Amino acid sequence: MKLIHKDIEKDNAGQVTLVPEEAEDMWHTYNLLQVGDSLRASTIRKVQTESNTGSVGSSRVRTTLTICVETIDFDSQACQLRVKGTNLEENQYVKVLAHVEKATDALAVDTLLISDKLFRHQDVPTRSRYVRLVDNVRDNGGNVRIFSSLHVSGEQLTQLSGVAAILRFPIADLSEPEDDSSSDED
Repeated sequence: MKLIHKDIEKDNAGQVTLVPEEAEDMWHTYNLLQVGDSLRASTIRKVQTESNTGSVGSSRVRTTLTICVETIDFDSQACQLRVKGTNLEENQYVKVLAHVEKATDALAVDTLLISDKLFRHQDVPTRSRYVRLVDNVRDNGGNVRIFSSLHVSGEQLTQLSGVAAILRFPIADLSEPEDDSSSDED
């Protein structure tokens, strides 16, 4: 294993950048990781795209994800590390909730659907973010439905980022960034 960067504080908090050079290095990584850690790694994801005609195609793409580690598993036969967690940063292929938060800010949320896992998240700022979201929806007259992650409906919601909303009224496409500038005509 090649150590690229190390910044460890006295309380063992900090960050390291490692590059595995052989299969056995995954075992060492397995022993370093803990639940609640942030992990950035390259992975392959199946991405579905929809054309203007409505046809759906899929392809496999390599992308870099940053997740908050929830579970860690090591397959000793294949020397593979499997890490499960929630996305902390979005990229062109993986989006992070932000849609529901924007809808909440626009007072459009009638019913918030949220997984109880988000209230037990290891990362305190993430947990606080969802508590504020629930409070905002309730303050604006919306309903909140909390789904148990032990039930199949809660598991499915967790797979879809853990949060969704039923809107009072339609709002502009949230996947495109807002543009406050008017058209530029010269």
